[in-house]
Formats: sequence, C-alpha cells, structure tokens
Amino acid sequence: MASSNSVNLSKIKKQLSQKNIKLGGKLNFHSDASNKVFQLCKTANKNFLLLSFQNCPSDYVKYIRAGKVLNNLAVSTPKILEQHKYQRYVLMEYYPIDNSSKYYQKPEIKNILSASVKSIINLQKKRKRFSGIPIKSKQNLIKNASQGIETYIDYYDHKIQIGYYLNKLIQQSIKKNFDKLQKYTPTLTHGDFFLDNLIYFKKKLFVIDHQDLHYNHPCLDIASLIFDARRTYSPKLEEKVIKDYARKSGRSLSQFRDDIHMVGLARNLRILGNWVNLYRAGKTHYLKRFRKHTWLQILKHAEHLRLWDLRELFEEIYKKTK
Repeated sequence: MASSNSVNLSKIKKQLSQKNIKLGGKLNFHSDASNKVFQLCKTANKNFLLLSFQNCPSDYVKYIRAGKVLNNLAVSTPKILEQHKYQRYVLMEYYPIDNSSKYYQKPEIKNILSASVKSIINLQKKRKRFSGIPIKSKQNLIKNASQGIETYIDYYDHKIQIGYYLNKLIQQSIKKNFDKLQKYTPTLTHGDFFLDNLIYFKKKLFVIDHQDLHYNHPCLDIASLIFDARRTYSPKLEEKVIKDYARKSGRSLSQFRDDIHMVGLARNLRILGNWVNLYRAGKTHYLKRFRKHTWLQILKHAEHLRLWDLRELFEEIYKKTK
C-alpha cells in the first residue's frame, strides 16, 4: 500500500471521533495492487472499514458512481455507511476476511463461482446505458495484449536474448489472429472479476474494487473469473463454470469456448506487462509469485485456439523466464 497523507488522516480521525468512532491501524491487503488506503475503525462494539482515496482522488467519484450502478443491478457491494467527498473516503461495513481467495481449493469455491456467474449475468442484461460509465475502445483488448507481452519481453531481454525477434513475430501473429476481438457489442464490465475482488461472507457474495466499471467485451469478466492470472482451477471445475455461464447467458457452448479463450489470452498477455510494471514500482511479489500461473493460462489459451505458432513462441519465452 502507498503511504497515507498524515494531514488528511488527522482530519478524518477528528471527524470520526466526533461520532465515537476510533481510527485504528492500517490494513495491508496484499492482493490489492492499487494505491487505496485501508484503515480499520472501531466503536465500542463494532468494526468498520475506512477506504481512503487520498492517493488516487479521481477514483473516489468513480467508486461511488459504480457502487450505485452495481447495487441497482442486484450486484452486492459492501454497504457504505458514510462518504465524504472533500476528504475522499468512505466508511463501510467490515467483513473479517480479505477476499474469496482463502476459499480457493475449498468446498465453498463452488458456491462462490456459481454466485459470481449470477452477478456477471446481472451486469450484462440488456438495458439503457448508465450515464458516466465509460466505454472502452473496441481495440483495447488487442492493444493491451500487444503492449503487455512487449513489456514482459523487454524486461526479460537479458534472459531471452532474442527478445526483439520473438516480439516481432508475436506482434505479427496478434495482428493476424486477434481481429475477432474487435467485433462485439459492449456490455457492462467490472474488468477484474476474480476471487481477489470478491468477498464471500455468511454465504453471500460482495463485489469490491469496482471503481473501474466500464463497457467492454461481454466475455471479459467471465474470462477473468475462470482463467485467473493468479491461480488455476481443476479442469472439471473450469468446465462446470463454463457450462453454467453458457446456459444462463443463452450462448452457444462451442462458440463461447473459443470467445472466452481468445479474450482470456488477450487479458493474460496484458497482465504479464502489469506484473512487470508493478515490479518496477516496488511491488515485486506479483511478478515473482504469479507469472507462472499467468503463463500456464496463456499456453492453455493458445492450445485451445490452435495458435500453434504463438504457442511455440510463448513456450520459448516461458522456459527462459520462469
């Protein structure tokens, strides 16, 4: 987490004390890569979570707006008890759990994934567009994938040695094979819909980190959930979620498989670049801990899509940088 601004925290502390709320210690959610500040707050018999946007003030308005949209669509988020637009913080209900990743490989994961599919379906129902929610360019997935793998190759060029040549071949293949990613009708999208941005508490699912709500490819959220860049599910569970979503969304299963793998490939290539950028910013554990999982997803996507030239290039890079 980024360091907090002591002046602003002092003002917040004074405001809360007038309501008999004590500002506690900072909470470090290691899964959160943003610069938001989390503080535990207490009264005599209840805990709250203070979420401060003082290090990213522009996200405050987006967070409030997105929360209202999600709740309007029956997608639950932690209840906001108080918000302050000048100090840019929200006081919300506190759940004694970081996120749903603690249930990975536990029996509860089936219920979490099922509830997640339901939330994504609710997001994507046809309706009038919400004011103030941005629409991504239809070239965004291709552009971000291209930049992500280029950033990764550039960082590891000392190990790859022929990085410039491999990147050139990959960029040519992306241009040739990814054109389909521009042909879609945008739907409302969280953008990072995976376990670390979900809270499962008392058998209820809450969506968090939703300030970047926007309109994008309809497969982006479900691809983020199933083909998580930080972990892999068993083939049986992966298949169950794919069929569940296809059935509830009314999509052709065979076509949906191809679409979700293509979107997943683009997303995970982008995330490789994100891991490098976070490493350069001093948040080193993401690249060290998760790049293997991200690569396993990428290789899976390339194989399903029969992009044999890309898979061969990816394997070469993965072997030299794992």
